Formats: sequence, C-alpha cells, structure tokens
Amino acid sequence: MDWTLVVVLALAGVFFLWRQSKNTEKAVAAKERLERDTRLYRNIKTGMREYHFREREQDFWRAKHGELLFETAHLSAFGVSHPAESRVGFYFKDTEEFGLYGFFAGNDDDVFHSYYRTDSTFQKEEMLLTNDED
Repeated sequence: MDWTLVVVLALAGVFFLWRQSKNTEKAVAAKERLERDTRLYRNIKTGMREYHFREREQDFWRAKHGELLFETAHLSAFGVSHPAESRVGFYFKDTEEFGLYGFFAGNDDDVFHSYYRTDSTFQKEEMLLTNDED
C-alpha cells in the first residue's frame, strides 16, 4: 500500500473537516445575528407605534439631539438630529439595546424607512438584517 497516498487523503480529510467546522461556526454566528437584529427591528417598530400614538399630543419635532421624548416600562425614546432624515432613538430596557429609526420622504411618493443598531450617543449606525417582510 502506498503510504503517501494515505497521508495525502488523511490530510485532505482533516482539511475538509476543518473547513466544514469553520462554515458551521459562521452559519451559527449569522443565525444569531439575524435573530438579534430581527428582535431589535420588531422592538423599534413597536416603539414607533408608541411614538406615533404620543405624537398627536406632543411636539416631538422640536426635540434636541438626545432629549428624552417619552418613557414606558419597556423603552425610552429620544430625539435624534440628522441633516436628511427624521430620526428617533430608542433604548430597550429588557434587552439593554439601542435602536435607531430613520424616515426620509423622497421625490413623488418615495418613502424610506431605516432601522439601525446603535449606541447610547445614537451616532453609530449598523444596518439591521431581518427576516421580516415589512
């Protein structure tokens, strides 16, 4: 029996097993990120429903950057300044995460909604990856 061939096949098998484990790790990390981002996206949407409900009674558009707009048992909403978008920042108490919502009205009937993971300053913008169809 040719031991060189056995060694080459064994090394190739070890290499493919190693690659498979790396791909599995990447898949698990991607799945976890998708789940975290989808949860944050849904929390931001819930926060915006509360925002629109309260907006009828208050002038939120006058809020300064970082100013507390309202607070509930589950979240805090903050005014966020931006040159092009209307933005609202959220802190979600149960997950201890910060989210950012942006709204931009373009030409004609073009409307753009943005959802980000952010930090306490609302300066960081990490686009959310979600599996929601909305």
